[in-house]
Parts: sequence; structure tokens; C-alpha cells
Amino acid sequence: MSGDSDLENAESLIEEARVEWQPDTDWLRSLFSRRVVFVLGKGGAGKTTATIALGMAAQRMNKRALMVETGDSDALGSLCLNQILSEIPQQISPFLWGARVDPKAELEAYIRAHVGSGFIARKIIRSRLFSYLIDATPGLKEVMSLGCIWRLEQEKNEQSESRFDLIIVDAPGTGHAMSLLRLPDQLIRMIRVGPVANQIRELQRLLKNPQKTCLVLVTLPEELPVNEAMEFYAVADDELEMPVAVTLMNCVYPSDFSEAESKTIDFFKENPDSSGRAFLDSALRLIRRRRIQQKYIDQIQAKTLGRMKEIPFYFTNDLTLKDIDALSRQLIPPSMNSF
Repeated sequence: MSGDSDLENAESLIEEARVEWQPDTDWLRSLFSRRVVFVLGKGGAGKTTATIALGMAAQRMNKRALMVETGDSDALGSLCLNQILSEIPQQISPFLWGARVDPKAELEAYIRAHVGSGFIARKIIRSRLFSYLIDATPGLKEVMSLGCIWRLEQEKNEQSESRFDLIIVDAPGTGHAMSLLRLPDQLIRMIRVGPVANQIRELQRLLKNPQKTCLVLVTLPEELPVNEAMEFYAVADDELEMPVAVTLMNCVYPSDFSEAESKTIDFFKENPDSSGRAFLDSALRLIRRRRIQQKYIDQIQAKTLGRMKEIPFYFTNDLTLKDIDALSRQLIPPSMNSF
């Protein structure tokens, strides 16, 4: 498209982009009524950012929220506390905690709890075979990770109430996360009777209960992430029996201009000097990028029947906790902020 055509079409493009954003909390109320929320998505889509933003939004709605980090990443702990999280929940702010799933520590606790003799339990844990077992047994780390989440969900405070109102799990990448969530069904088919089977069924009941557990899918308005998301919806519904409650579309370019910005654009349209042309070209590039993204946003909107929310693109190469806090404040209206 030529520069003259850009100028001729600028007014219509800019008018299309002037959409006022209104916060909507109904989806958050529904989401935060659950006990466990798994945040999934393709690597690099922004799962950790979404996890922290949801945690901050939850505490503003007076929910005692625990963010749980899985896998080998330590991004959540680094951003929130500037350190690696431990398996014991650490308080970040009055209503927000963070913890890290440690499959080895969970297996050690399981052995201590179920082996009658403390001496024998210690011998097992300290043996070289124990280290080989945790590393080499297929699915063992995953089942211990799920067991840790189940245990945290069961924790009570001194008043015999649930210690946490909400647990938000920063799950691994989509492929690994699907293996994680498939595991209880696979183990039930393999281990039909006994105390282990009964415990797995308890875990399964938590995961399969849509009133207690749900999935949040994080994706990007790009071809490959959106195609992967579309495939995941079918797996979640038909195989996992854990439908996606909401999809968060991350890194969405803005589609609106303020009144002052619009007047500035109009001014440079009417006075296209060199500096004005550069400003106008930048505005047009922004609008075009949003229009490219809109195609993928529309695909997800149609598939999810409106259960999609946008997370705006943040113009920085180094997202900080303060930046994520600013993003989380956009999820709920100021009148509902308690912090």
C-alpha cells in the first residue's frame, strides 16, 4: 500500500480503533469460585505473567490465593520474591502466597507418612536407589506434583477452614501439562485396588469436578499458538473432561486511542510535515498490527463462545512485578480494588 493510500485510509482505520475498554468481573468471579486453577499454554505465551496477574487480581477481591510453580522454571519466584520458591508456601503480600512443587520432597514426605518405621523410611530416602527411582520412573514426578497440589488444597488453618481460597498453578508447557493431567486416568486403569488407587481417585475427583477445578489457557494472537489452542480445546473437552473456563489472549495490541491522541492524529493528518508523517505512520502500523491480530482473536472468540479475555501488549523488554501489577489492575474495576 502506498503512502498516499495510507493517508487516505487513515481516518477510517483510526475510527475503527477507537473502542473504549470496559472492565468485566463476571468471568473473574466465576473463575475465583473454584479451588484450583491450572494456567496452561505454549511455552513463551506468558503463563507466569498470567498466573501472577490472576493472583494479584484474586487478592484484590479478598481471596487468599496461592500461586504454585511447577517444572524447572523459577520465574515466578524470581519475579515475586527475587528468589527460588520452596515447597512450603511463602507469603508475598497479605492475601498472596507462592510455593514451588518439589516432586522429590513430596515423595520423601509420602514415604515418611506411609512407611511404619521412621528408621526404614530414612534408609529408603537416603539410598542411591531412591534418587534413581525419582529420575527414572515414568510418571512419578508428575503424580507427586499433582499430589502436592492436592495436599495444598486440603490444608486447613487454625480455624479448621481451608488455608487458601484459591490455588493458581503455573503449569508446564501445553504438551507436558496434558501428560500431567492425563496421568490420574492412566494410573487408575493400571492400579485398580489398594490405598494408592484410592488416593489417586481422590485426586481424580478434585480434577474432574468443574465446580472445584478449571483450566485457563494462555495464548498469543498468532497462527501457531492459536492453532495449538484450537487443538487443545478438543482434548480438554473429550479426553481430559476438564473444559477450558477462559482463554487469555496475551500481548494484544491496543485498539483504542484517547481523545487527546485522536486529536493529535487528526492534527498530523491535516499538517503532514516530516515529524507528523512519522507519527501518523507509527499510528497506522499499530492499527495494522491489531487488525492482523484480530483475525486470530476472532477465531478464538468464535470457538470459546466469548470466554476469552485480552491481556494488552506491554511495551517493554523487561517485564517487572510492578508492570504485572498494572496489568492485573486492568482485570477489575477500581471500585472493586481492596488494595
